[in-house]
Amino acid sequence: MAQNISLQEAAALAKSGDAEAQYVLSSVLHQRGQFEESLHWLRQAAAQKLVPAQITLATLLMDGRQCPRDRQQAIDLLQPLAATQIQANLLLSELHGFAALEVANRATALRYLAAAARMGDAGALRQLALLSVCAQRWELLRPLLDASARRGDAAAAYALACCYAEGVGGAPEPALAATIGRSAAARSQYLAQRLEQSLGKQDLSSSMAHPPALNIDWLLLDQALPQLAADMALPTAETLHAAPLIRKLPGAIHPLVLDAVINLAAPLVKRSQIVDASTGEVRADPMRTSSHITLSPRQHDHVLEALERCISRVSGVPVLNGEFLQILRYRPGEEFRPHVDYFNASGAGAYKSLADGGQRAQTVLIYLNDDYSGGSTCFPRLQLEIKGRRGDLLQFHNLGADGLGHTDSLHAGTPVVAGEKWVLSQWIRSESYPARLTW
Repeated sequence: MAQNISLQEAAALAKSGDAEAQYVLSSVLHQRGQFEESLHWLRQAAAQKLVPAQITLATLLMDGRQCPRDRQQAIDLLQPLAATQIQANLLLSELHGFAALEVANRATALRYLAAAARMGDAGALRQLALLSVCAQRWELLRPLLDASARRGDAAAAYALACCYAEGVGGAPEPALAATIGRSAAARSQYLAQRLEQSLGKQDLSSSMAHPPALNIDWLLLDQALPQLAADMALPTAETLHAAPLIRKLPGAIHPLVLDAVINLAAPLVKRSQIVDASTGEVRADPMRTSSHITLSPRQHDHVLEALERCISRVSGVPVLNGEFLQILRYRPGEEFRPHVDYFNASGAGAYKSLADGGQRAQTVLIYLNDDYSGGSTCFPRLQLEIKGRRGDLLQFHNLGADGLGHTDSLHAGTPVVAGEKWVLSQWIRSESYPARLTW
């Protein structure tokens, strides 16, 4: 149907039973903020089996914004479409695999993700590749990345170049790494310059190989899905301090996953803010000069979900107690001066923060890189300074045994001297964080 028909024409056709007109009318009404009427016509179009309407309605039912959340109705709409529709499989993988949607069947989730990958979805192929890293199923890695990159996924092209450069998932292939790493797709990634430097200044143009097309062993992938759905193995935690408890898990996360997080976040970061202890409002402040992005649920994928499950296991509390993931960047001179992460219960605005999931009981950091100087995590009252290595996970408690803020949890991100520091951060609440459930 032509999209330039008038609203009156669309309304007349919609009332006559034209499903496409109903869908167009629903879209126009939604843009105007007339959500109830928009939903009515969307349901009418979906009832006539118009695929775009069914997928749109399922998405709204997942989100629970303009209509009440109904996960089962969303599943019922999407399952009949899974045989032919990539988007249906992607949404079903989220419904079954994302903690905030509370279905929690990871194996089923990855079966739908694999179905989308079989249909050629580049993002699904890349996610499965990175999950194979988490599960140490190296034989799956390069074929999945290669297929994703050939379908235009720039993040996959960058990761594949890193695999060839560093010998991940097979022998090092410097010429292939140079060919892929110097492609427009790989060079569009934030870390492309670092990759170029790692390849060295040698001119490999005369020996550049044409990257071979790698075949995915789909049967092997299907057999591996339970492993990819399982929690990744974690190293033994090192206790750095007893009260407040501070622990480090060295090398917990593989560099390919860390790089993917940086490349995702880099175009999105903005000046960081703090929560004002007096008012409870969020504002910029000279004490915190970094940049960061808070990732919304719609920016999540199965790899970020795997990281959140790691954090949940380390903290010992449910995933839904965690605030949204933050990715932080510190450039030279930038810092986070000494502060505590728990809310000042006596502050005038504390009730606003505490009502939204309780106290910030724990903090977890994942160090995404270490090619910088300065920028340590410092606990001045404990005379403890930590320079996290790439992939290290740091967990510390902000509250004492009495449930009150532990003043010795005072900490700082000291100024970066050279290079850039990237870190993933999550604050863990004492109760379920309500915003996680609104999607």
